Amino acid sequence: MSDFIGKLKVKGKTEEDIYFAKRDRELIDALHKKRLHKVVKCEDDAEKKIAKEYEKRFEKIANKNKKKPKRLLRACKELITEIMERCSAR
Repeated sequence: MSDFIGKLKVKGKTEEDIYFAKRDRELIDALHKKRLHKVVKCEDDAEKKIAKEYEKRFEKIANKNKKKPKRLLRACKELITEIMERCSAR
């Protein structure tokens, strides 16, 4: 009987871990998007179009590297660097 209770506790802990891992990923994605919005300051329609392009690229990067946080971080840093270089070239 105690083995069954132990399995239920492990199951509950596992479900909790999965829930919080998913929530953490969503929060991290939201933070990355927020950083993108701060870096790309849109003043006209052409810049808004460019910003949308970068958001789509971010989504693609985030989906591709969901289970690889180090690669995701590296790819996001590269994207932000590219955005900042493009903005400073203006």
